[in-house]
Amino acid sequence: MLEYNRTRLKEAARRAMRGQRPHPMFVTFVFSALAGVGGQIISQILGLVTGSTGLSNLYAQALLEYGDMDTAIQYVLMSYGPQRLIFALLVGGGLSTLLVALWQGLMRVGYSGFCLDMVRGRQPQTGALFRAFPQAGPVLITQLLVSVFCFLWGLLLGVGFAVILIVAALLFVEYVALFVLIALAAYFAFLAGLIWVTLRYALVDFLVADQGITGMDAIRESKRLMQGNYGRLFTLKLSFLGWYLLEAGIVLLFAMIGATTVGMGLSSSGLDNPLYLMAGVSLGIIGLVVLAAIIIGIFNLWLTPYVTGAEALFYDWTQGIDSTRPTPGGGDGGWGQPVQPRQNTTYTWNPTPGPTSGTGIGPGSQDGGTPKPPKSPKDDPWD
Repeated sequence: MLEYNRTRLKEAARRAMRGQRPHPMFVTFVFSALAGVGGQIISQILGLVTGSTGLSNLYAQALLEYGDMDTAIQYVLMSYGPQRLIFALLVGGGLSTLLVALWQGLMRVGYSGFCLDMVRGRQPQTGALFRAFPQAGPVLITQLLVSVFCFLWGLLLGVGFAVILIVAALLFVEYVALFVLIALAAYFAFLAGLIWVTLRYALVDFLVADQGITGMDAIRESKRLMQGNYGRLFTLKLSFLGWYLLEAGIVLLFAMIGATTVGMGLSSSGLDNPLYLMAGVSLGIIGLVVLAAIIIGIFNLWLTPYVTGAEALFYDWTQGIDSTRPTPGGGDGGWGQPVQPRQNTTYTWNPTPGPTSGTGIGPGSQDGGTPKPPKSPKDDPWD
């Protein structure tokens, strides 16, 4: 198996992004727009068919008119009737949420396939986002199975967490400090369990997009590839934490600047009414937070393919695959065209451009010449 090096893997993902045309930021924008707009269309159609959209509007109007939640609920119940109300809530709400999640999962498989082809140097086009559509039924079933398994595991972990809290409360009711320690330990164990479940099925989308396997076959293969690799994938994901903390810091900074600037401006204007002052500060904060959100959205167009590309390289690594060599006769990003592993090859890091520069992993020098010393890979500044 290829030697695993997270820093070099991430460097390879960045290099693949620089060599991709169309640029992955543009493809990420298209993917985000399609996933978001498609979800809204599904929600609106089901809302109109089931009446859930009118239900929300009716409740909002009743709440404004009567100013009381109980009265508004009674008014909606009288207007709709019990059966129609239950139908609107279950079908318009529950089914809409499920279908939106499945649609976004279908698009996510296509995006995973795009990033996988990108790091393999195949130069995929925007149309690769729709690679899962010919197998939409099996892909949607796969997404549904993964969601069910995650829900069941989460439910089991939640029940275990609740049982531990109840038992600890009964046994250590007089020892508050000990109860708090047990509760914290149980909580962190619960979080660790949720992370384990997430990582367990983390490679399903890549398997579906790459090899065309779906259903339980994709789920079993993801579990097999993740055996012994949970820590590696977790630390890979964790290594991007600094970028997300930077985004949170930008939002907080803009909010503080907005509050300070607007507050000082209104105070110096001589307005004595505290309501005006609070309204001005709130508007200033909201305006700058929206601006920060726009900046972060643009930044995420770069960060998302970076993260997904690194995970795609991890997927290839779990199979001992040289991602820089396209499948013979393939390479066009089509459905179910996996890159085949190369046998009996000694792999070294190859940072120089060439036919094996898609990920930076390639065969070592075979001509007996003196290879150039590789450049030291650079990871994120805070990693």
